Amino acid sequence: MASKSTLSIDVFPTWARFNDVDFINAKLQETDGKGIGLVAVNGSDLTETNTKDLRHEEAQALLRIPHDLVLSASTVEDYAKVDQNFRQLVESVGHNSARGNILIYLLAHLVLSGRDSSSPRGPASTPWTEYIKFLPRDVPVPTMWSEVERALLQSTSLEAALEAKFSSLSKEFEDLTEKSSVLPFWNSLFWEKGTVTIQDWILVDAWYRSRCLELPRGGEAMVPGLDMANHSHHPTAYYDEDDKDDVVLLVRPRTKVSAGEEVSISYGEKTPAEMLFSYGFIDSESTGEGLNLPLKVQPDDPLGKAKLHIFGRPPSLKLSRSDGEIDWQCPFAYLMCLNEEDGLEFKVLQGEDGGRELRLFWQEEDVTTQVDHFEDLIKNHTLCQIFRLRVVSVLHEVVYNHLVELSSEISHDQLEPLRRDGLVRDDRLQAAEKLRRIEAGVLESAAVALDKQVRTARSD
Repeated sequence: MASKSTLSIDVFPTWARFNDVDFINAKLQETDGKGIGLVAVNGSDLTETNTKDLRHEEAQALLRIPHDLVLSASTVEDYAKVDQNFRQLVESVGHNSARGNILIYLLAHLVLSGRDSSSPRGPASTPWTEYIKFLPRDVPVPTMWSEVERALLQSTSLEAALEAKFSSLSKEFEDLTEKSSVLPFWNSLFWEKGTVTIQDWILVDAWYRSRCLELPRGGEAMVPGLDMANHSHHPTAYYDEDDKDDVVLLVRPRTKVSAGEEVSISYGEKTPAEMLFSYGFIDSESTGEGLNLPLKVQPDDPLGKAKLHIFGRPPSLKLSRSDGEIDWQCPFAYLMCLNEEDGLEFKVLQGEDGGRELRLFWQEEDVTTQVDHFEDLIKNHTLCQIFRLRVVSVLHEVVYNHLVELSSEISHDQLEPLRRDGLVRDDRLQAAEKLRRIEAGVLESAAVALDKQVRTARSD
């Protein structure tokens, strides 16, 4: 279904005018190496502006999108009020999150956009019914890569992230199928003819991930037109909401934009893997390099399950490199390396609600709420240096093992037949190679730094 009912981006200006999107000083245009983007029609010079608190009427507006076109959690709520069938779907399947409900909205409109006049009645149409036809059916995020292309990411930090993401998407789709198939209207629309597949759920998730913005007041949202703006490490514009809750794209203070120059925004500071995961590319201008590695409890640790439970989230090692310097953060490592004989203890006690709950104690003090701060909690212990040696030794082993796994290069001789057959696309291969190269470099630096910390801790 996802490959049908698309519109050329050339038609978008007509849709925009019909829906009161105001291209004040910007237009859509093919950009250098980034596909379609926004470029300035006339020059804007705010180099003499010294304040970030410009009123919108004083700033150089480039684009204005009416509040009614913005897709957010409140949009979904409002739509459910006017479409009884959709309200029934959201009440049955709703995920109690902006993302989950927006994905359901996108899926319903994706199906609606592909129906013709002879089809039975569907959900109520909105501007998004047509806008969805402009969105790409092939989003370059790794969840939409082929299985062969995803294999290029083995041993990178994205391998575990993708495994977790696919598991989550699969569970969400199973939940959607189970709960909506008992609703006659949606069973007929989604399932009777196999109209919707998990690939459609993966697609709407990819749209959301790659196009969602955080509005100052509106929160997580997708904004037609604004989502055409590309990312830059040195952005020339920023987005805001005006007093009517319309979304506006404005030239940044102290910035000059020439006529015909691309207008860019910032997608935020993210690691190369995070950029590739969310947007399908790696920012070549970014100087920061880093990755997150999953951390596993030691298999022979009798307290391992309790430690994971009390920590409350998947433990990871965050590595970052800037100007050649390595920094690491791993709160779980300190908890992971402590044992009962050191003074660590777990107790099941009665909670405030009368139920039983697991509590964490260190040196007979309840530190359940300080689980992220064991580096500070051990500072005054006589064995502090021993504990730190354990931590850096474990982390050095984790880093070294990942580096060994990542060191094997991609065989181009094996890939060439796959490229010829279209099973591996060049942009995916280049992105995977770039990620592997960056992460290998960070891991090499981290291994050296942690080895030095191990030797220092042993000598203290």
